[in-house]
Amino acid sequence: MIAPAAMAARATSTYVCAFRGRRDAYQVPLALQEAGLLDQLITDVYASPAVHSLTRWAPSGFREKLAARKQAGIPSEKVRCLWSTTFLEHARHRLGFAPAMTYLKLDSQFSHAAARRAQSQRAHLLLYSPYAWEAFVAKYTHEPHRVLFQYHPHSALEQRILGTDCEQYPNIRESFSSTQDSAGAEHLVARERDCWKHADEILCASRFTKLSLLEAGADEKRCHVVPYGIDLPLERNIRATPTDFRCVFVGSGGRRKGLHHLLLAWQAAKLPATSELTLLCRVIDREIEKMAIATPRVKLVRGLPQSELDAVYASNSLFVMPSLVEGFGQVYLEALAQGCPVLGTTHTCLPDLGDEEDGVFLAEAGNIDHLTSQLETLSRALPGNADTRRAARDCAKRFTWPAFRNGIRAALSPA
Repeated sequence: MIAPAAMAARATSTYVCAFRGRRDAYQVPLALQEAGLLDQLITDVYASPAVHSLTRWAPSGFREKLAARKQAGIPSEKVRCLWSTTFLEHARHRLGFAPAMTYLKLDSQFSHAAARRAQSQRAHLLLYSPYAWEAFVAKYTHEPHRVLFQYHPHSALEQRILGTDCEQYPNIRESFSSTQDSAGAEHLVARERDCWKHADEILCASRFTKLSLLEAGADEKRCHVVPYGIDLPLERNIRATPTDFRCVFVGSGGRRKGLHHLLLAWQAAKLPATSELTLLCRVIDREIEKMAIATPRVKLVRGLPQSELDAVYASNSLFVMPSLVEGFGQVYLEALAQGCPVLGTTHTCLPDLGDEEDGVFLAEAGNIDHLTSQLETLSRALPGNADTRRAARDCAKRFTWPAFRNGIRAALSPA
């Protein structure tokens, strides 16, 4: 049992946060900073004023991407960039190394950096699962509070679900290339698989992720669900209700997202002749792409600027992504915020967001017959249905980034 005095000290001490990329729009370190709890954010690329001045003559596309690598409210002096990881990442990609292995090898550098910073400042740790292992198992001269943000379901559950689906659809193998199959990679995979065992507290964005950890053996009392949020668009930007049944899928076209299930259900469903399914995929498995090309009333778009996605959600009757495994699924909230109802599975954040009265519709994960039935039902219920679109937007209003940050701080506070 932790003494009350120690709990009080812990609640007011600062945390080191570390991750690569623009993880969750920097909302976790922002939550810490707003409460005076952020010691340092360790990341790869961050748009500090100095970086901006050095890249002012860079191509506009690069500068736009760089501008997104910053969050108002986080002082630049509290951010440390591991630039070498960015250079090494791109070098390995050019040399043909598997991206998954590259990320696994580089992630440990963020964890080591977090450990050194926590030791030097006697700080605590709030680390995302790929970047936690080395810092959590390190030796310290103080006793840091180790908080894990598990943003993806535990790998044991993911491998079981995807493995079963692979047996059912063996021709779709491209997106099931696992680093666990690579020689000498087991210790790298174990970093993320087992780091929860060394955490004092575990934060999850969905109940499905939490359940995967409980199945692995985690203590339920240490696991807290804090759903993600979204920045709501202005009401005047919401478009009129579509009168035809128009569906859209946004995401990587691989096994985990269930795109092959969606295409099979679309082929089997009895839908109005004017129905249309648009697939927005930057990457897509070759076999799934063949399925998409061969499926009537399906349009494949290979990538779309983020700035144009809101208009896509607003102009479609339904967003559908029947994921087999999803830590949360931010795209569901993005669609709901535009008044677009969503159809997904129970293996996502959707059970946490609402039900059919909120424009949230579910199909059993991996059940193509159920997915087909839902598509048929919604093709009759959604076109011209302004009430469901208003309910969808109202649902999104309950999940804001300020609410997420409050949830993070509440989970860190002593009971």
